[in-house]
Amino acid sequence: MIESSCHCGALQLRIEADTPTTLTSCNCSICRRYGSLLAYFSPKQVKVSGAEGATARYVWGDKMLAFVRCATCGCFSHWEALDPNSTLDRMGVNARLFTNHDISAIPVRRFDGADTWKFLD
Repeated sequence: MIESSCHCGALQLRIEADTPTTLTSCNCSICRRYGSLLAYFSPKQVKVSGAEGATARYVWGDKMLAFVRCATCGCFSHWEALDPNSTLDRMGVNARLFTNHDISAIPVRRFDGADTWKFLD
C-alpha cells in the first residue's frame, strides 16, 4: 500500500499497489512546471480522499486529462482521464507526494511530451 498526501494534508491518496519500478519525468508544458515524477496506476487501485472542496482541477488543451491539486496548499497530486469512453486504464500520480516510500532509488524515464511523444532512453 502506498500512501500519498499534499503538504497540508487536506488531500490524501491510498494506492493498492507495490512501489513502482520506474517513474516518468515529462517535459510537456505543464509537467515541467509542476516538477512532478509520475507513477502510473489503474484508477481502480487509487482512492482519493479529502473534505468536499479539497481539490481543484485544471483542464486545458485537448481536454483529455484533468490535473488535480490540493485547493489549499496547491500540491499537484495526480491526473485523471476525462473521456468516459476511453480505454485508458491508468492515471498518473505524483510520486513526490508519497509519504511512506522513498522514491530516490527508483529509475526515472524521461518522456518527451513536448515534441515527439516518445521516451528519450
